[in-house]
Amino acid sequence: EIDLVAHCGESTRDFYLNTLNATDVLTGWTESMGVWGKGQDRVGGAIDAIKRRLPFPMLGLDSDNGSEFINHGLYNYCEQHKITFTRSRPYKKNDQAHVEQKNWTTVRRLVGYDRYSSKAALAQLNEVYRLLRLYVNFFQPVLKLVRKERQGAKVRKHYDVARTPYERLCGLGVLDAGQKKTMDNLYESLNPVQLRREIDGALEKLWKLNENENGAKESA
Repeated sequence: EIDLVAHCGESTRDFYLNTLNATDVLTGWTESMGVWGKGQDRVGGAIDAIKRRLPFPMLGLDSDNGSEFINHGLYNYCEQHKITFTRSRPYKKNDQAHVEQKNWTTVRRLVGYDRYSSKAALAQLNEVYRLLRLYVNFFQPVLKLVRKERQGAKVRKHYDVARTPYERLCGLGVLDAGQKKTMDNLYESLNPVQLRREIDGALEKLWKLNENENGAKESA
């Protein structure tokens, strides 16, 4: 599932940065990338960059109905790379519940709601995501809903054991020996406490570039 998160502050007028969020439904693996605006070419380029960064093949894309996704360029890209391309129903956010959840946990809760529109902010935003992808995918366990049971007026939800996206991916057996070794080596090289410090430092630098604090002109 893919979605755009706007960094527009309180107004969607004029130019602002966006984040492209991509979440694998099966493993919960999440990739985020800052995008210069929301033009089709820029968004398409970010999708390709995320595809190349994923530790497994991109087999399908599911988006909302925005023109940044529903266009000939992305359709042809998916045809060329044999990616199944689907879209959600209009006004049905639950169709993209996985990425909507990640929009909050990996973007809004950390980056916030301020407005960003500079090249410096884009570079710093992507520095945050470079670090965050490692922290989220290797060290943040998540529960997955297994099934629901209706008991009268109540619905009981059953979840599996909490595991990180890295653990879920390794447990699927889709990685060959070389890929598995590369992933394991990367995991062993990471220190979650140090990663968190670096993420916090990168966020502090990003927040100094927001237009709200700096008094830059915003559209009314």
